[in-house]
Amino acid sequence: MKKIKLNTLVKVLISLGLGVYLTWYLFDVMTPKDVMVFKTAILNSNYGWIALSLFLALLSYFSRAYRWGYTLWPMNYKSSFKNQYHSLMIGYLVNMTIPRAGEFSRAVMLKRSDNIPKGPGFGTIVTERIVDMILLFSLSMTAILISPEETTLIFDRLKESFFGKGNESGDSYFWWWFLLGVLVLVVVVVFNKNIRTKIYDFVKSLKEGVSSIFKVKQYGAYIFHTLFIWVAYLVMFALPFYAMEETANIPLSGMLLAFCFGALGISFTNGGMGAYPLLIGVTAAYYLENQGHENAEAIGNALGMIIWATQTIFLILLGLISLVLMPRKYSDNEKS
Repeated sequence: MKKIKLNTLVKVLISLGLGVYLTWYLFDVMTPKDVMVFKTAILNSNYGWIALSLFLALLSYFSRAYRWGYTLWPMNYKSSFKNQYHSLMIGYLVNMTIPRAGEFSRAVMLKRSDNIPKGPGFGTIVTERIVDMILLFSLSMTAILISPEETTLIFDRLKESFFGKGNESGDSYFWWWFLLGVLVLVVVVVFNKNIRTKIYDFVKSLKEGVSSIFKVKQYGAYIFHTLFIWVAYLVMFALPFYAMEETANIPLSGMLLAFCFGALGISFTNGGMGAYPLLIGVTAAYYLENQGHENAEAIGNALGMIIWATQTIFLILLGLISLVLMPRKYSDNEKS
């Protein structure tokens, strides 16, 4: 138990430390003038667009919570929409502190409210993640196909920001270190029984999750909610661009690229702290510079911070409300 808690603490500290560093880095690369432009851009934004974006976010959470039932009901597990929604929001809240722990927390919450076993409950959540990964991958490939040159240039700019202007030998060293890291990871997995067991358990739950999608009886409704969720994600992400006069003219292809880069950033740190606004900022700055805007970097960072901060605060508030309202009728110690 102590070892598990220690491992969790280490993961939290690493993720949090990286988030704090990236947040510091975001401000450190800006000049005093850039910081002033950054603050002015945030204060002068049209928050009507932000409010509409958050309203769409709420609708997407409702839709995701309701869709969850389509994979629970065929297994004869009954839960109310209210409990599914509260479990979902608590999971998002947990993800803000312990990366990737929110998914299991959702299953735990549904166990407490409706006595749904944690194993099958978690399996249905894995199904969601598989669907999400497929759609995000499809969107990313679409963004790259639409804007291949822009994707390469933005990626090069990110690499240059963190590693400096590279050369062939530098790139070679990078890949050598990368391959060494992969080798060390493989060795650790092979010789560490606990890690092998965790991987086996994950693959087993993954299989269970995949199988639950084939038991869905209302595929039309499931697909409708899935499409609604992701269209809502894209629109709610794009709306803040129109909250700032400078970013309103960024093309839709640029917004899609920023969406995909931002989604990548969420996996790096707690709730995307630092990484999410930074990646959006770099992407937006590229298009702003091409349009001849001054202080493009500061405006891009302001946009990224607005999107991240408003979504994060909104999620935390909803998660705390759900934490209070979530019923707890059953014990975790009962057989799962």
